[in-house]
Amino acid sequence: MSQRRSALTLIVGLLAALSVPASAKDPVVESIWTAVPLTVDGVAQEWENATPIFDKASGAQYALKNDGKDLYIIMVLRGDIARSTIEYTGMKIFLAAGGAKTKDAGVLFLQKKLTPDELIASLEKKGEVLTEERKAEIRKQKSYDVFLEEAIVPKKGGAAPAAGSKPEPALFRSIQKGQVAVYEFKVPLGRIGQPGEIQPGGAIKVGFEWGGMTKEIMKSIMAGRASSGAMARQSAGSSESGFRDESGGGEGGGGDFAAFTHDKKYSKHAFWIDVKLAAPAK
Repeated sequence: MSQRRSALTLIVGLLAALSVPASAKDPVVESIWTAVPLTVDGVAQEWENATPIFDKASGAQYALKNDGKDLYIIMVLRGDIARSTIEYTGMKIFLAAGGAKTKDAGVLFLQKKLTPDELIASLEKKGEVLTEERKAEIRKQKSYDVFLEEAIVPKKGGAAPAAGSKPEPALFRSIQKGQVAVYEFKVPLGRIGQPGEIQPGGAIKVGFEWGGMTKEIMKSIMAGRASSGAMARQSAGSSESGFRDESGGGEGGGGDFAAFTHDKKYSKHAFWIDVKLAAPAK
């Protein structure tokens, strides 16, 4: 009886252990060495020798290269679900020297469309002195696609950057053709960990985050529903005719936005990888 009870206890213990899902490890990605700095232009021509890695959850395909100074990343997103709302949120790339995930350091890459006057104001804010002739030249074009990068500020309690230090500039470009968008990024290795800590051949943790519902999108949806509600009321006649808009849309209609938050094209995407930086061949 005692042996039978012991065997039963062992079986129950094994079943309990098997029922607990093992924690999934982040994929290990090997970067490819490049002896020549890449041209960051959103064109995949310099990536022909790289095998794309597929992130099933987000639908993203990506690859990494590095030289002795910079980390290069290319990412391809196909369709509305994969791209989500990246035009509003931009792409956050988190970088850590240790093995732990942390969002205290990284870069926000953002693409914006600016009017000529907005571009002039942005350039002057950065300290650039523009002549009247240069301003007139800028105003000849209706709008400009501007690619911005912002350092991610550490959360409360995180390690703040050294006083007076200015991070080396990161860079990105993107090109979209139909349902396919290509994003190319460059991040200086000096922005990862402490100065000089990360060298070719070392290991880093990299996280990606983009998309999701934003306040700007919600305002756009509300404005669209208000406009469609107003048009519906006009086509249905005045309130005196006995007809009313029962759709719940329109200004003050209190529309149900739960459907939008569950729409996959508004999904927020995020994943992490462990990167083995390449080193030059000896």
